[in-house]
Amino acid sequence: MAVPLCESWSLCCIYSACSDRKGMNMVFLIYNPAAGGGRAGKIWDRVEDLLKKHGIDHKVAFTERPGRAMEISKKAFKEGYRRIAAFGGDGTVNEVVNGIFLNGYDLREVVFGWIPFGSGKDWARTIGVPLEIEEAIKTLKDGKEFVQDLGVGEYEKASGEIEKRAFVNVAGLFFDGFVTYRTNLLKRKNRVSYFSRIFSSIIEYDPPTARIQIDEKVWEKRVFSMNVGICKYNGGGMNQLPHAVPDDGLLAVTVINDIGKLRILANLHRVFNGKLLEHPGVEGYQAKKVVVEFQRDEPVEFDGESFWAKKIFFSIIPGVIRVLVKK
Repeated sequence: MAVPLCESWSLCCIYSACSDRKGMNMVFLIYNPAAGGGRAGKIWDRVEDLLKKHGIDHKVAFTERPGRAMEISKKAFKEGYRRIAAFGGDGTVNEVVNGIFLNGYDLREVVFGWIPFGSGKDWARTIGVPLEIEEAIKTLKDGKEFVQDLGVGEYEKASGEIEKRAFVNVAGLFFDGFVTYRTNLLKRKNRVSYFSRIFSSIIEYDPPTARIQIDEKVWEKRVFSMNVGICKYNGGGMNQLPHAVPDDGLLAVTVINDIGKLRILANLHRVFNGKLLEHPGVEGYQAKKVVVEFQRDEPVEFDGESFWAKKIFFSIIPGVIRVLVKK
C-alpha cells in the first residue's frame, strides 16, 4: 500500500505533474482509496506506475471521507484545472461532478475522466469508458470526448428543507432507493453484498403510495420501484433503463408497479437482459420533467449516493458533461 501522506486538503504532487501546467494538459485525479471495499487503496502503486508508463501529467488528491471529493473538485476547478478525473465507483464520480455543479461553475469548461473501480462501474457501461484499469487510464491521454446530458434532482424533506443534487447516470426511488440505502450501511460493499441485500429487501419492502408526474401525466398509486436516468445501467449491471439515450435531452423513466413479490422475484432476470419493459407491469417513459411526492421521507439514491426526501423535482440539462471514452 502506498497512498502518500498529504497536506491538509489531501493534495499530493505526483510525477512530472508538479509543474504548474494546469488547464488542458494536466489531469487532476481524485482518488478514492475506499472504493471496492478498500481495495483501491492497496493498488495505488500500480495506478501510479501506469500513469507514468503512459506519460500522463497529473496531480492526485486522495479522499478520506464521504463528501470529500466534492470539496476537492471545487478547489481544483477554482485553481484552474479543467481536466478532472476520478478513480473509484459511480458515487465518487457523482461527488466530483457535484463539487463543480453545486458551486455554480460551468461544467462545460471541464473534461472529465474516469478510472472505474468497485462493484458498480455502471456509468461506464453506457458511455464506453473501459472497465479495465490500464485501458481506462489510456483514455486520460488518448480518449475521445463524449458529451452527454446531466440529470438534476431538487428535493424537499419532510422538515421543509430543500436541497439539490445532480446525477450523471441513474436516480433510484422506492425499492431501488431502499436497497441502496441498506447496502450503503454495510462497512464492506461488493456485488455479493448488494445482491444479497436485494433478495432480503424484496421480502421486507412495503411499497408506498406516491403521487407521480411525468411531464403532463399524473398518477397516485403504489409503486414497487422507479428509476429516472440519463444512462441505462445501475446496481452493478442491471439494465433498468434500456430506452435511455445519454445525449437526447430527455430523462428516461422506468416504473415497476406493485405487481406482488412473487412476480418480482420471477422476473428479476429482466433487469439484466434488457427486456424489463416487455413486462405488462412495467412502464417506460421519456420526459423533460418528473415529480415524485411521497407521504413521508423515503430513501432515494443518485448514482448510488443515498439520501432521504419527501418530494423530488427531476429535470435535465442537455449536453453539459464532457467525458473521455475509448476511441
